[in-house]
Amino acid sequence: MEIYLIRHAQADIKSGICYGQTDVPLSEPTFKIKSLPENAMVISSPLQRCLQLAEKLNHGNPVVTDKRIMELNFGDWEMQKWDDIDKESFQAWADDYVNIAPPNGENYKALFERCQAFWEEVITKEAYDTVIIVTHLGVIRALLALILEIPLKKSLCIQNDYGAVNKVKIHKNEITIEYLNG
Repeated sequence: MEIYLIRHAQADIKSGICYGQTDVPLSEPTFKIKSLPENAMVISSPLQRCLQLAEKLNHGNPVVTDKRIMELNFGDWEMQKWDDIDKESFQAWADDYVNIAPPNGENYKALFERCQAFWEEVITKEAYDTVIIVTHLGVIRALLALILEIPLKKSLCIQNDYGAVNKVKIHKNEITIEYLNG
């Protein structure tokens, strides 16, 4: 099985705004992603910045959406400028974002757990040889932490550009990362 993890393109929002699960559109009407298999199962976060790309990649065919691969829920911080967030509250979260959630949001461990459940379901399905997953940076980091068996705190060092493609291959229960940030 080949699995492509694709980060959505640039969202149409000013820089410096916290927008985790807020449903903002893409700023780019075109996409630069090419050379992906056409006969693939396409799964997307239901947020429009992912779904717009997924629909384009799926050539007009229906796309499966899954809430488990939505970005981190920043709760009360959603749509606030990062600089306007209470410094003490932000620092407490920044010091232990794996276990501490923003007010009325979720911590990184909760995101990881929902992504893990999603991943286990995807890799046990045998209906498709190729799966394309269009999602967010936090989800990609969590999935790579799962695959590489690295601590969640370390996974934040994984960078993926907007529109980046990551390829994972699973053969006889062996997982190989063929490339990252392609």
